[in-house]
Amino acid sequence: MQIREATVSDYKAFTEVSRASFKQEADRLRLPYRDLNIEPPGYDDEAMSLYLIEQLMCYVIEHEGQVVGGAVVTLTGKDYGRIDRIFIHPYRQGKGIGKRVLQSIEKLHPTVRIWELETSAAQPYNVAFYRAVGYQSVFESSEEVCFVKRVKQPVDEAITLRYEERSIKGAQAYGMDASQIAITNSNVSELRASNCNFTRSQFRNINFRETEFDDLNLSGSQYRFVTMYESGRPTTFFHTNLTNTIMKNCRLDGVQIEDSSIDGLTIDGVHVKDLLEHYRKETGGMKRYE
Repeated sequence: MQIREATVSDYKAFTEVSRASFKQEADRLRLPYRDLNIEPPGYDDEAMSLYLIEQLMCYVIEHEGQVVGGAVVTLTGKDYGRIDRIFIHPYRQGKGIGKRVLQSIEKLHPTVRIWELETSAAQPYNVAFYRAVGYQSVFESSEEVCFVKRVKQPVDEAITLRYEERSIKGAQAYGMDASQIAITNSNVSELRASNCNFTRSQFRNINFRETEFDDLNLSGSQYRFVTMYESGRPTTFFHTNLTNTIMKNCRLDGVQIEDSSIDGLTIDGVHVKDLLEHYRKETGGMKRYE
């Protein structure tokens, strides 16, 4: 068995093995609801695999020259790591590959002191497996089990401030330099930030439900695999400048545009103004767009 960092040329094989592994488990369990630990978002989508490989730390697992598994890892700062996904092709499961992969990932990131991951409560053998390789459960519910593994590593003395498993609820800050700060697995709900510089910051795998974004400059920003509608809660844009915004491979079902400038707006290369003008002529009931 060999584990190596994935490259963009691996995305098709990466997707194929991911699809085979997660779908086999979903078909076996046949849960009455979608469990995101069993069917993670985009597990069978080549575009998602390409995104993961380009943006995160992804590994392919090979055996005799064939891709038989994969892993997705998120690193936050130097000390914290998360195993987002690990999957082995059904034909190769039960042969000790998963254990060796986790051990290899730890060796590849020797500064990480705390690893975390989660699995479905519907997979008791996964729960037992992670405990057997040194992970301790820190949260258990009827749907999932969350694990943490602490590894003894030398502490980087250059990092003088570390806040781990402590509360700073209600803290206030003014004129503080918090550049290059790394936050993971933390509760920052009801955060209030104003007049701050977040240039080149990155927000990934974040719950922003019912959050307000007001008076922001988001020029040059990118949104990839973002959900803006869930459980009847739509996202709304008021007085927002979306000039020259590009949307590719997006789901826009039910989108409503009212009282907005649409100069140059196109859908698959067709000007929307032309479409509306044609519709007006056909129906005779829509105002002319100047």
